[in-house]
Formats: sequence, C-alpha cells, structure tokens
Amino acid sequence: MQKIKILDIPFDNITKKEAPELAFSRISAKKKTVVVTPNAEIAQMCAEDENIKKVVCSADMILPDGEGVVLASKKLGTPLFEKVAGVEFGMDCVSLAAERGYSLFLLGGKEGVAEKAASELCSHFPALRIAGVRNGYFDRDSKENEHVLNQINKSGADILFVCLGAPTQEKWAAENRDKLSPLLICCLGGSLDIYSGNVKRAPKLFIKLRLEWLWRLLKEPTRIGRMMNLPKFLHSVNKYKKLQKRGTKC
Repeated sequence: MQKIKILDIPFDNITKKEAPELAFSRISAKKKTVVVTPNAEIAQMCAEDENIKKVVCSADMILPDGEGVVLASKKLGTPLFEKVAGVEFGMDCVSLAAERGYSLFLLGGKEGVAEKAASELCSHFPALRIAGVRNGYFDRDSKENEHVLNQINKSGADILFVCLGAPTQEKWAAENRDKLSPLLICCLGGSLDIYSGNVKRAPKLFIKLRLEWLWRLLKEPTRIGRMMNLPKFLHSVNKYKKLQKRGTKC
C-alpha cells in the first residue's frame, strides 16, 4: 500500500472502495488493525502536538477524511486518490460485516446513542450481529476503563467502532489495542450520531461540491473556532512544502 506523507503523517493512498476490503482482508489474516481517519483539523493537531502525531501515526490504516487533506496532497505534488470519509468507511464495514458474519461493538456517544445507532443499522442490515453497545462517558484512567475493556472482550465482537472524538479515541485505541480482542478497531468520531439519525449528514449536493464543511458550519455556527484550523493547516502545509524543498524534515 502506497503511503503519502502530509505533515509527516503517512496517509494510505487508497480508494473508498478499496479501504474496507483491505480492512477485512486483515481480519481474515488475523492481523489486529487500528484505523484512524484524520481530517485537516486532526492533521493540524498533529502538527502542533508531537504526542498526538505519534498516536495517529501508530495506526495500521490512516485514511484521508477531508477535502482539506486531499487538497494538501495536491499542493505537495503527491495527490491522494480521493477523500475516504470515516462515516462512509464505517457504513461500508457494517455492510461487509453483515454479509460475512462478523459481529460489531459500538462504543461512544451520549447515553442511548449507541443503542439507537445499533437499531438503525440492523434495520438496514438485518443480518448484522451487534455484539454490544456502550456510551462514551467513562473514566479512561481508572478501573472503569478495565470494566469497559472486559465488556467489549466478553462480547466476542470481531469489530469495534470507537467514537469518542479526536484525539481521545485515537489515544484510547493506541493505549488499549493489545488489551482488546476485536481484530478491527475503527476510530470514527461522530459517526454514531449520524448512524442513529440524531445528526443529519450534509445533502449529496454539498458533498459532491466538496462543501460538507460549510453545511456543518451552517448547522452548527459554534464550530467556527474549529473551522479556523483549516487555514492554519494549509499554512502548515505550505511551510512543510518549503522545508521539503530544502531537504529538511518538518
């Protein structure tokens, strides 16, 4: 698999169709796999915090979730095939799990969100086996974390969706991957809110025009502070490009 570095993050140069098939081939090969889906905001977090970067880079699959990341790859002269949205990757994994008999555990969201997401997913994929669900509100530095790990492992789940928000979910997955029995661990941000129907994704026209970020901003104006990470990210990319030309590592 070709890797393309953006701010020293080795993104997988892979298509939306190939990504879930690669993940499931690793399940078949019994290879523990952590998947992360950094967008421009998360990539900028990595640029500003070396520890977050190390966590993200430790994942087995790093998918480019965001037009900003794809744009950056073009600016650097090493274009990625396309954006691989985490919410779509997750849904494709659900479809394959139902088709191939793998079970799924949903971790994250507020009380009741994971249960509702499970119900909605099963209504679309009747053959899907939900091994268990758990909200994302627990102390990750106490015995409660061990209880959550035991709950997941005792469920017998083959796949785990971790939806705790970035960078918490990436840190949690990296810290606990060797304690977890599911072979596929996917960090998918707010996907459970979308799967549950609590949050609506942008209309197809916005997605086609690469304006999903604008739709989210219109729906949640309080995101304006987070949106400022995009110009900061592009500035970091320009700096990274200049350093590359000089032969200096960013």
